[in-house]
Amino acid sequence: MFATQALRFLLVPDAGAARRVRRLIAERGACSGVVVGAWPELVEWARRAYLMPAPADDWEHVFANALGELKDAFWTESCKVAPVETAAAVERTLVALLSATDPARGFEGLSPEGLAERPRRHIKDLVRLAKSLGERLPPELLGVRELLAAKREDALHTLRVEQVERVPALTRWQQALVDKLNRDAGDGEPTDSALAAILKEVFAPEATAAPGAPGASSSLRVLQSRLFGASAEKAALDDSVQWVGVRDFLQEAEVAAGMVQRLLAEDPRLKPAEIGLLLPDEFEFAVAVEDAFRLGGLALSGLPAERWRRDLGREAVFHFLYCRQKPAPAMALAVCLSSPLMPWSREQGAELAQTVMDGDYDLAAFAGADAEARAMLELLREGDVEPATLSAALKRFAALIDGGEEFAAHSGEARAAVDEITGLLAGAREIEWSALRRAAIPRLITAGESSEFTREGVTVWRAGQEPWRPVKRLVVLGFAQDRYPEALGRNAVFSAEDLDRIRKDTGLPIDTPAEELAWRRARFRRQLVAVSEAVTFLVPRRDATGKALSASESLVFMHQLFAGPESADELVVELETEEGRARAGGVALATPAAPEPPRELVVEDLEFGRDLVALRQDAAGKSKPESPSSLETLMVSRLTWLLRRLKAEPLEWAPEEAGPALLGTLAHEVFEGLFAPGVPLPAREAIPERVEALVEEAIRRIAPFLRASSWLVERRHFTAQTVKAAQVWRDVLAGLGAEVVAAEEWLAGEWSGIAVHGQTDLILELPGQRLLVVDYKRSKSTGRLKQMQKGFDSQASLYRAMLASGGPKDREKTELAARLRAAAETGVVYYLLNDQAALSDVAPPGAESIAGWQALGGDIASEALGRIGKHLAEVRAGRIALNRAGDANFFDKEAGIKPYALEASPLVTLFMLPDGELQP
Repeated sequence: MFATQALRFLLVPDAGAARRVRRLIAERGACSGVVVGAWPELVEWARRAYLMPAPADDWEHVFANALGELKDAFWTESCKVAPVETAAAVERTLVALLSATDPARGFEGLSPEGLAERPRRHIKDLVRLAKSLGERLPPELLGVRELLAAKREDALHTLRVEQVERVPALTRWQQALVDKLNRDAGDGEPTDSALAAILKEVFAPEATAAPGAPGASSSLRVLQSRLFGASAEKAALDDSVQWVGVRDFLQEAEVAAGMVQRLLAEDPRLKPAEIGLLLPDEFEFAVAVEDAFRLGGLALSGLPAERWRRDLGREAVFHFLYCRQKPAPAMALAVCLSSPLMPWSREQGAELAQTVMDGDYDLAAFAGADAEARAMLELLREGDVEPATLSAALKRFAALIDGGEEFAAHSGEARAAVDEITGLLAGAREIEWSALRRAAIPRLITAGESSEFTREGVTVWRAGQEPWRPVKRLVVLGFAQDRYPEALGRNAVFSAEDLDRIRKDTGLPIDTPAEELAWRRARFRRQLVAVSEAVTFLVPRRDATGKALSASESLVFMHQLFAGPESADELVVELETEEGRARAGGVALATPAAPEPPRELVVEDLEFGRDLVALRQDAAGKSKPESPSSLETLMVSRLTWLLRRLKAEPLEWAPEEAGPALLGTLAHEVFEGLFAPGVPLPAREAIPERVEALVEEAIRRIAPFLRASSWLVERRHFTAQTVKAAQVWRDVLAGLGAEVVAAEEWLAGEWSGIAVHGQTDLILELPGQRLLVVDYKRSKSTGRLKQMQKGFDSQASLYRAMLASGGPKDREKTELAARLRAAAETGVVYYLLNDQAALSDVAPPGAESIAGWQALGGDIASEALGRIGKHLAEVRAGRIALNRAGDANFFDKEAGIKPYALEASPLVTLFMLPDGELQP
């Protein structure tokens, strides 16, 4: 049973067009039984009319599984690299191809044999994919197929669909549904002429701008009637159209606001609603316009109100999955730890995250951590190889997250994602990490706001939609390349030539890029036709990053319509020039004023008037000791030294890398395990196996990311280098007859009136009560040799000072202290692992017969200690002398020191004094 009278559904392209048509219908008289909407609204009205249930919402999962199960398809390799992007591209193409088929037959009978190899293979793979999906279809096609199968007698009422031809352009499936609805509504019912006239007025409009001089058309009218068309006749330019060049989108918003203010001030009869803004569908334009017009006291109507925000819930689950697949990337751990959904404060989360990014993966519980915080840290420390343990961990994770009332919606999203993933894990034999992460991909979500439409505000149109009400004056923002019309996206599956051949050889009426471009141009013309008096095109010359932009390609088509400049770019009036500002019409100009220069940057040495060494104090109120590395930093840059003790260096997050510092730490760990006090030297042939085991253990504790298969080459290379260095060092110790007295031992003492301490890599005792303090360096010997020859090595003398004035930092090591004090001679040796060279300040007996050993003798520290002593006196007096511009070159080329301290903070280079006299 169904009603005999059908509802009239006026089909329009989008929500903007629907609003305009509804307004025109309401203004011209009462009208019942009429619905206006775009395609999604038509499908929804039809589903309700035919009592059709909502389709299942598991398509995304079904499609992803089908995509992955087909082997040797054209998308197989791409799915391994970018599964989400690949799935979206394949789905779009599948929908486009299916939409061009007969809904009753689908791909049945399709013969791509006449096509070239590439498109032929792609079509065959898509047909295979469709067959593997069986009866499942993308939601937009599934709804159409179900409605096509619906019986007329089951409908509560029928729908008669009316539209302007090809506005909107319908696919074959969509047209089939429209035909079915109209058949069910009764083919004999006449078209409502009044409604048809409104549709034609909106979607097949004539030029609306007033004519120009007698016998001529205004420039705006020429654009409305002839843009993108062939025309040999050229019209004269008048002030109804202008193109204005501006700096960027921010200046565009300011210029537009000023133009609107001036228009309203000069014409009291003009209403704000009669002035329009046409904005690109890009977030930054809406934000900039909102800010500029609010400051100008101008209300807006129709401004895009979407404010995108992060999907914190799915983001937390997504990265938690990375954390459970060991080795976990540091960035994934840091993102989880700093998430506002964690059971600790944001400040504590930031500290935990920074600890991980600094290389500490222990995830030790912080002071005051409650049971939930400890449980969450335990979840992040552990990993999974079985689906059951991962499922349990996910459920526990979902129970522990808590963002409070502020993030309740995000917590709900996280729990929903966990439910979906645990469903995928149910019954699984192994963990498909990629598939699980694909199910938890974060999405950009809106704040749920909608645009506000008022009768009074300045009218805002969107470039991707039809105008929702006509205006007298229009300002077009963002008239730059790839806009107006918006550039076509690249089809990742078929080229434009492929689509043309498919259409010609298979008979499928698949949309081509040329048709889509024509449709977008037609919409742009309809936007211009909705203006009755004048339009200004604002042409940004730079994007948000400062990259140069050219004008919209449509400017070339506009230029062809008018007599005047020979090139299209000459139509644009540049506001950056005085001549351009004089020529631009309607632009609000600020009152001339003398420019205020920016505050001059003062670069001069700093005076604090207090002992800066005393900034770091222990519990007893004494200054904490300095280390050899901190004193070397003081020698290179006093400002960096100060920033470090104030913890004011920039904290940077970056993916893990096997850099020199990390590899050096790993090498130290290996050598500490091989050459320990009280342990016989390892046999040379046993070293490779020992090194491999020690490397694995060190990586597990210090750099777990190196355990991933992607780091296999680097790991093998590092192990091989370390084995070679260890074997050579073992032979050196045997040749010297050395005994390992201490390893990784902290020494403490005094130097130049301050406390100093440092951790030695190794202390060796040689025959004749000689000591060697050893420092391992994972580098080549050239730089260290130059540093020692130039007298810029401070470490040797500092360790000797510690031994002479103190000894082991652990005062309970009395036996070691006595042994160190009894030494007749103490020297320092650097063992350079990369070229297996040893550099020392003394020549111990037997060293002359060891290949690669070089004893420098003489003074290797005077320059360094002299500078450190001078700088130390300055900072104790409260003075920080800034670096000079030539310091980097001096330390690198003259002193043999890599001046990393100069790169520690941008403040160091920003506040450098001119070369002048180098600081001693």
